[in-house]
Amino acid sequence: MFTTPTLTVSLPAIVANWQTLRARFTGDECAAVVKADAYGLGALEVSHALADAGCHTFFVATLEEAIELRAALPDVRILVFHGVLAGEEFAFAAHRLIPVLNSLPQIERWKPVAAEHVHAVSALHIDTAMGRMGLQVGEFAALMKENPQILEQCRTGLILSHFACAPEVENPLNTEQRRLFQQALALAPEIPASLCNSGGIYLPKENHFQLARPGCSLYGIAPQSNATNPMQQVATWSAPILMTRTLERDQTIGYGATVSASKGTRIATIASGYADGYLRHLTGKAIGYIGDHAVPLIGRVTMDMLCFDVSSVPEALAHDGASITLLGDKDGIRVDDVAEKAGTIGYEILTRIGPRVKRVYVK
Repeated sequence: MFTTPTLTVSLPAIVANWQTLRARFTGDECAAVVKADAYGLGALEVSHALADAGCHTFFVATLEEAIELRAALPDVRILVFHGVLAGEEFAFAAHRLIPVLNSLPQIERWKPVAAEHVHAVSALHIDTAMGRMGLQVGEFAALMKENPQILEQCRTGLILSHFACAPEVENPLNTEQRRLFQQALALAPEIPASLCNSGGIYLPKENHFQLARPGCSLYGIAPQSNATNPMQQVATWSAPILMTRTLERDQTIGYGATVSASKGTRIATIASGYADGYLRHLTGKAIGYIGDHAVPLIGRVTMDMLCFDVSSVPEALAHDGASITLLGDKDGIRVDDVAEKAGTIGYEILTRIGPRVKRVYVK
């Protein structure tokens, strides 16, 4: 067995987070967003665990993601956020996948598929603030006036939109988006609706509608800003110490000679870096852990190696082959903590963890 950085993913913690979100949601069904390889944690493993726990509806971004998931889970509902691109139409029908129709051209592509295949259902995206994808409310109203049968022709089984600021409970845009969404839903009151992402589940219940589709909070990211995170941490990134040394003189550490260390400082060099997704913006800010001992990153984040000052750690713990934990369930290295230090969001921290970091699953 080779010594390698590992990302240990707790499937029970992900399931527990989904159950927490499902219990909080007042609508009919809590789905799961597993796009981008379940935010870098392994879509097939995560989806199997959630399906075993009772989750029946999954969202991905691309057709390729959906086909891979369908091969692993033949009996669940799979929706594709990017919708139907040219040439993909009948692949959706062949694999029993549900496109989220985002534009008038996508609707036109889907109509002949729905006409030919009785199981070829769709969802419809209404843009209420994001400005990325989906029909604008006025555009949808004009379409329904021109062709009142369009949703039936597309076998539309869900109408959805997406909160832009759901983690900010008091943000007035949440109310405005709900108003616009309800305006669109009034044109198709019999079709189930979905507005809630992770943060939306923690908004008042008038925002909930029938289906929630949490993503980030399944993976330990806080659903609300400036509030205690109710989610369990699910991922632990540990990297082996390649070597330790005690400095025999005062000297600088790393590229650019940006940091100085004094004689007698003990340095541990570990096998991870920005090629593995450990962001360069963590330079001068990050910490790791050896057991319960917090150790500061020293010097710049480089491609394949990081240096930590382990002077305060007993030598019996900080030695070649031991590990330093970069991400995990300790103060300062939880996913949102690392994101804050890097000036980004937890989504990026997880999705950037590269393939050299071996995934290990706790079941």
